[in-house]
Amino acid sequence: MFRLKVLLILLTVVSVGCGNSVSSFEGQVDKIQDKGFLISCSDAANKGKKGNIDGIGYMCNVRYTEETIFREVNGNLLNADDISLSSTVNVTLEKPVDIRKKYEKKAPFILTAKEIVLITMNNDDSTIGER
Repeated sequence: MFRLKVLLILLTVVSVGCGNSVSSFEGQVDKIQDKGFLISCSDAANKGKKGNIDGIGYMCNVRYTEETIFREVNGNLLNADDISLSSTVNVTLEKPVDIRKKYEKKAPFILTAKEIVLITMNNDDSTIGER
């Protein structure tokens, strides 16, 4: 019985420690920067939040490297220059991050993209793969 209690306590600690990390998120490109983008990440920042969710819009600095893969939904490869303002993208991060916790620390942070998938361009409701 003692072992079972210890195991349950350890599982609880591990599951709480995992927090609300995300490995990918979807958002709209708000700004194009040198080697990166400013992307809306409100859904990822509010992931797992209980109760009322503030109407605050969270923005994430996402940088890309030479290893970052750019592609369309249908798999066609792209370049960083093919991503435009107001486009909707799905960003897969190099490693999972708890975005809300990063914001709570009130310290600047930059996320590194492993892959950026273009979903829609310029707020157009058409999906890229349907062109």
